[in-house]
Amino acid sequence: MFQKMFLSAVLLSSVFAHAKTVRSLDQVSGEIHSNEIAAEYDYQMNGTAKPDGFGSVARNDGATVNALVRLLAPQTKTVNIGLIGLRKWQGNQYIASFCAYHEPMKWEYADDKSRYADCSNNIQTFQQITFAVVEQKDGAWQLAAEPYTVRFKTQEEQTEQDIQRSAFSLKNHRGNTVIGTPDRLDLAPYQLNENTRAFGVRYTAHVGYAGGGAMNQAMTLFAVLDGKLKPVLTVETYQFENLAGDWNPDGTRQHDIESTEYILKMSPKQTHGFYDIVWRETRSRRPQQKTFTWQPAQQRYVESKSR
Repeated sequence: MFQKMFLSAVLLSSVFAHAKTVRSLDQVSGEIHSNEIAAEYDYQMNGTAKPDGFGSVARNDGATVNALVRLLAPQTKTVNIGLIGLRKWQGNQYIASFCAYHEPMKWEYADDKSRYADCSNNIQTFQQITFAVVEQKDGAWQLAAEPYTVRFKTQEEQTEQDIQRSAFSLKNHRGNTVIGTPDRLDLAPYQLNENTRAFGVRYTAHVGYAGGGAMNQAMTLFAVLDGKLKPVLTVETYQFENLAGDWNPDGTRQHDIESTEYILKMSPKQTHGFYDIVWRETRSRRPQQKTFTWQPAQQRYVESKSR
């Protein structure tokens, strides 16, 4: 597989926990200490396949494809579909993922042409992204809650305000607000309270530069509230940049590498019946940390200024 230009993004205002200059490009990967970042970097640089983050459905599995399309996007043309995913979650419930474009899917550019595993706006334009909780009853797939769907205008019609309203928007390394590329589901046990569990959707933004690039990832937590799947918290999860520096006498080029990674932890403290969530930087002597508390009126987590 041909080497892809390394595209990625980082938020401009952050202080990086790990910074180093290496002598040449081939030494960059040895300075990446995050499995999440390493997987994305290796994919962008070498085309190394990443784990299937959404449980993509085989294109020849007509029964499953038709059943999920009827539930998630009955008006969508099958030829425009890039992603149909199904992953086991809790009990009899699964997370269904769906992505379609304004134009027919360009399968010649797909990494896996046998499965609905493509959801990227690098080449094509998003028309719809949907996530849903589904379950099987009497052998048939059914919705367990109203899905979360974002519909997008064409690039010519779309405004920055349209992008910002999406649960998958983030700022790239240039400071532009963009729709992130869905990367994978995060099914860690985000237990918001005794009756409410959340799952995460991680998504990335990429920027390419001559001789390097930058990337960042964010995650939105979703939970079923009042019968509807809703976004309840969005946080940064990592930042990485690899920028070409000075030339060496032997013709190789130095690279400046900076990275930061963040994790979420459920706090034992509760606010309005929901556990607080702690967002914390890893691998840092002075880590950034924030606490998010539940706000009933907004039905989402908001950063606490008092803790």
